[in-house]
Amino acid sequence: MRLAKNISFYIILAFVVCLISRYLESDFLFEYLIENIIGLLLTLLAINTATLGLIASKIQDVLEKHPTMSFKNTISEMKFSLTEQVVLITVSVVSLVLSDSEIINFEHKQFALNTVLVSVLIYSVSILWDTGKAVFVILDLIEKQNKK
Repeated sequence: MRLAKNISFYIILAFVVCLISRYLESDFLFEYLIENIIGLLLTLLAINTATLGLIASKIQDVLEKHPTMSFKNTISEMKFSLTEQVVLITVSVVSLVLSDSEIINFEHKQFALNTVLVSVLIYSVSILWDTGKAVFVILDLIEKQNKK
């Protein structure tokens, strides 16, 4: 349920961004995303993977000192975030192919696909934000455990 709520929020936010861009008659963001979104998403995936590796290492350190602690949910969320990013890359590739297609045309095609690309960007940044927050949660947990 939380996932559906978040995705809906990202789509609505992207829709608003696209409306504002249309009102301002600016294609800057869309041109940028069309040229760079795959590279950007791969970079964010690399950053996330490295950060998750650091988190996994710290979890392992904590488990050595406190073997009764459970990180099942944390590890599950870490795996899920990587899966989300791969899905977002796939959605971007499909959107870019459809955007460039001369065969597939429908009313407001470009606006709809731009909304998808902006949604993907927002979602990817959100994943990176969550991963960054996780680093601090782990650090706080380690600090609390060391004080005991």
